[in-house]
Amino acid sequence: MNSSKYSRLLSSGGVAVFVGCVAIARIGAQDHGNPFIDHGDNGETIHVLPAPAAIHNTHFTEPTDAEPTGHLSVFPSANSSGNLIDHHGPEIANASFVQIYYNPSVANSTATPNGTTIASYIDGFANAYSSGLDYDASPTSDYTIIQQYGSSNPISAALPNLGQVVDTQSTANRISDGGVQNYLATVFTRGLAPVSANNVYGVYFPHGMKIALQGGTSCSAFCGYHSHFTYNGTVIKYAVFPYTDCRACSLSGKTVADILTIVTSHEIREAVTDSLGTAWFDSQGNEADDKCAWQHLYQTANGNYWVQPEFSNGGTVGGKTYPGPGCVVPR
Repeated sequence: MNSSKYSRLLSSGGVAVFVGCVAIARIGAQDHGNPFIDHGDNGETIHVLPAPAAIHNTHFTEPTDAEPTGHLSVFPSANSSGNLIDHHGPEIANASFVQIYYNPSVANSTATPNGTTIASYIDGFANAYSSGLDYDASPTSDYTIIQQYGSSNPISAALPNLGQVVDTQSTANRISDGGVQNYLATVFTRGLAPVSANNVYGVYFPHGMKIALQGGTSCSAFCGYHSHFTYNGTVIKYAVFPYTDCRACSLSGKTVADILTIVTSHEIREAVTDSLGTAWFDSQGNEADDKCAWQHLYQTANGNYWVQPEFSNGGTVGGKTYPGPGCVVPR
């Protein structure tokens, strides 16, 4: 699929407040004391990726970065115990990824390992993240390990990159989750991105713009999250990515773009495996990537992008054998 199909640079336009066509989907809270769970404007449950310090376990000695081994390795989860439980909600069977940049200041930032723009770097990551081949325990099985969680909707090995929208909105000090949903509604009504229940819309915000949930704001309480809402009858799955140049969401030796690919890898997998918050999570309410957050980070064989491990229940599913249980580093 042509990754530039929906790529466009907008020349004008502020965001109109659009509420008539947006219905917020509510989910019952799973655990109010869980740092991986926050709440939106109307109390709906939202799964966040907390800042590393917020989930640091002084009794857990596993490293932040995985030691290169040259082979697939499985590590214990630092963040919760037990396997993921199938709650029989829907997964996204044939997911695609759409990148939406709130304005050119984030798209054109050069806080990347190679001096390219953030938009170019994330685009390369989106093209490389899935090999398009069914899970086979190879070094490029970074995304397809989630195929074991396609119980209600078998998960495709492909994750097409549908390209980018670079918008021209003015950077604000703060936006709520409801504001993010209203903003996405304007993206759709302006015809800037295709409307589909199969897409994961990743919204990248500029430096200094805080995203607010009930429990806290980005770059202090959390470094990203995923959620959903209904637009004109279509359930939209989206992920929010603040600009990670803040201390809370930084890691030594990693650029803003490195942190963004780590957070993006986390949120894409979770948006697919637990699209409505009713599918795969453990007894503590943690989703698959929550269980491996900020531990054993590694670089992909395809493109050397930093990502985090995926939690694997392990065992044989659909005729394929998966490693685990634990956090899987494929090389």
